[in-house]
Amino acid sequence: MGEIKQLPQNVANQISAGEVVERPASIVKELIENSIDAGAKNIEVRVKEGGKKFIKVKDDGHGILPEDIKAAFNRYATSKIKDIDDLYSLYSLGFRGEALASIASVAEVEMLSRHKSKENGVKIRLKGGEVIENKPAASTIGTEVKVRDLFYNTPARYKYLKTTSTEFSHIIRIVNAEAVANNEISFKLYHNNKQLLSTPGNGKLKDCIYALYGEEIADNLLAIDIEDRYIKLSGYIARPEKTRAGRSHELFFANGRPIHNNLAAKAVENAYSKLIDPGRKPIVFLFIKINPILVDVNVHPTKKEVKFSRSQIIYDVISKGVRKTLKAADPTTRIKLNSSNDSKDNEVNTAPVYEKQVFKEQGRLKNISDQKKNMPFNKSRKHSAEELQKNINYSEKKEGLKEQFAEDVNREYLINNKSAKEDKFKFLAQIFNSYLLIETPEGLKIIDQHNAHERILYEKLYKEYDEKNTATQSLLIPVKIELTAEEKQLVDEYKQSFQELGIDFSEFGKNTILIQEVPVLLKNKSTRNIIEELIAELAEEGKTKSAAEMQKTMIEYLACRTAVKAGQPLNNQESLRIIKELFESENPYRCPHSRPVMINISREEIEKGIGR
Repeated sequence: MGEIKQLPQNVANQISAGEVVERPASIVKELIENSIDAGAKNIEVRVKEGGKKFIKVKDDGHGILPEDIKAAFNRYATSKIKDIDDLYSLYSLGFRGEALASIASVAEVEMLSRHKSKENGVKIRLKGGEVIENKPAASTIGTEVKVRDLFYNTPARYKYLKTTSTEFSHIIRIVNAEAVANNEISFKLYHNNKQLLSTPGNGKLKDCIYALYGEEIADNLLAIDIEDRYIKLSGYIARPEKTRAGRSHELFFANGRPIHNNLAAKAVENAYSKLIDPGRKPIVFLFIKINPILVDVNVHPTKKEVKFSRSQIIYDVISKGVRKTLKAADPTTRIKLNSSNDSKDNEVNTAPVYEKQVFKEQGRLKNISDQKKNMPFNKSRKHSAEELQKNINYSEKKEGLKEQFAEDVNREYLINNKSAKEDKFKFLAQIFNSYLLIETPEGLKIIDQHNAHERILYEKLYKEYDEKNTATQSLLIPVKIELTAEEKQLVDEYKQSFQELGIDFSEFGKNTILIQEVPVLLKNKSTRNIIEELIAELAEEGKTKSAAEMQKTMIEYLACRTAVKAGQPLNNQESLRIIKELFESENPYRCPHSRPVMINISREEIEKGIGR
């Protein structure tokens, strides 16, 4: 007998499921798209434990005929296409006929459906791809699909699922995208019996965006309406003042289908590039209507990635169209990079010279009104000649300190740290506003000021976090941040970690938080941007990291964002402080991201270079 054998149907379906069913969100996407194709006006999604244990999608579409319900679970069974030519004029969302068969092969599936032409419905139940029940049942018009115990029969795949919050965040992204794409349909999403989002389904895109992304974003949108020979653009883009840390708010749709397409994303980002800070991303809800023959949705079984023909033309149309819309809204729109206006919004701003007076030893903010009487030149007080003289003396003393630090440049400093290879150094200068030059007995060292300061702050933050003694300050006016449902559930999950890092907040409505307390190192920084970026980092990193690793990520991120930057001028005092604290750290040679902190140029290399 030969060695090559035909695989059993259930095994073939399980293999196919590896491409179609990557995670619970894949199932939600396939079932929602079936509901949309069935003409549903209301779609309800309920999941438990991030969809790992239970998923239910219910709709009021036209339903399935009793004689078709079993065939719906056959591989390559579909009502969407009849021959290959249909692929080139495809407007329906599902067409492969693989989804239900693949889902049923790796889970227990129950479907209850009633066709609009029938008085009664039918129920079918499958486990591991095998039909275990198929009978008439009472039902309203529409279809309800329940999926239980995903990957129960493929434990090797189940173990690769992430945490409940991570898996659920993928589901939220799917529901958000489908709800925006199909804003004439009302969507509801529940997790562990708690409703997290609801859209009106009134066909008004802006109302849908408001329901999902909040008032602040909805109120800062610009309508885009551009038509070219090949494509038509519609939807909304946000004003340049409103940006995000990542691409989570860049949503693209091709002929009504949510898509991932780097070409479109880069085209939009190019249009915004001179208007927003580096590292920030625009907020976009862009609908691309294009002849189906110019777009290939058959790139991947999940249908989430597409390819465009004539890509350069499409890139140019999108980029120019977005730029034209921005210019029409405000011809003078221009954001100053690294603007200080946003960086100090609603935060306590205490002059550095009084820092130690305002904060208690443990870092909590004292009553500022109690401090005002101790501050020189307070406008609410009259000043005696004696007080004025004290302040003049203080200014003279300050000038003397500047001279002292000028003299300190050529002084030799001892290093008393076993982790450091050096035992002494002389500070020479800051060069290119980015590097600190020092002399050691072995030669010269060039220190990257950002990497060095990041290492210092990381060890300080980690020690405070480990000892649960983070120095914090309260905000005089709390900072309000609107979140998506995905971001809100992530923040709730890591609330204790936020608090242990000194970031305390309270709820202010369904998906809005008020930041009330921040670490002292965030003083005079952009609280809103840093925390938004931290949440975006968590959303991205949470896909691959454990809770303990996520806490480390949060500390690394705060250290990186609050460290001095390359290109930032430092005086001698600031430079010396960084160098001294660096050589007191546990690992002075690598930043938390393992980048080198310094490079060495030995005396021998210098002498060899000049031919001595």
